[in-house]
Amino acid sequence: MSPLARLLACFVEPATDEPAAIASPRIGRPACAAVVGAGARAVLPVAAATAGELRVRADSAAAIVAVWSAPGSGGAGTGAQGAARTPSGAATPAARRLAAGVADHGGVTTACGRLAWVGLPVDADAAAHVVRRLEAQADVPVTLAVCGPRPAPLEPVLADRDVALAVLPVDADRDLRALALAGLPCRATAVQAPLPPGPPRWAALVGLTRLRSLPEVAG
Repeated sequence: MSPLARLLACFVEPATDEPAAIASPRIGRPACAAVVGAGARAVLPVAAATAGELRVRADSAAAIVAVWSAPGSGGAGTGAQGAARTPSGAATPAARRLAAGVADHGGVTTACGRLAWVGLPVDADAAAHVVRRLEAQADVPVTLAVCGPRPAPLEPVLADRDVALAVLPVDADRDLRALALAGLPCRATAVQAPLPPGPPRWAALVGLTRLRSLPEVAG
């Protein structure tokens, strides 16, 4: 396996089936996004900033970040129920209501700032089911954060995203950037550098940061 192929394996597990088809645009629903990368410390702040941008574009009081973490992906880990750990803390009333409203959809929900967070089950089929339920019943933007190699059951969910971002270091090899984008089955894709540590990441995790560079998508 070439060095670039080994690096790409940080983003997606080896394929065993045909690639997922790119879905047709969703009509009448808030835009949705995905953020993928090798580790939770880099992925979660970017996913939160993406959710913050989609929230503003949709004129929504809150937004959802759904987190799936591969074992050993770093940073998030899993809780007692086998779901990814998510931020929690002081939150707006809208975010608290949203988190409470989706608590029975599966996963573990928390609220932090302007965002409702859903820790998805480590089982990828169950995680995909939870994401589908969230988008069907919560009329707010949903951002899927995938921390670690993507399992096959999440590929059809990724194919339904309006936009997907691959989180890579600023100095990532150009070929690796191209490979990461080529592996995302979405209509709009981009590479995004991790947010700087400290206040920029903290602000993102509570929904105070917008990723203004996010490609325009139709909701």
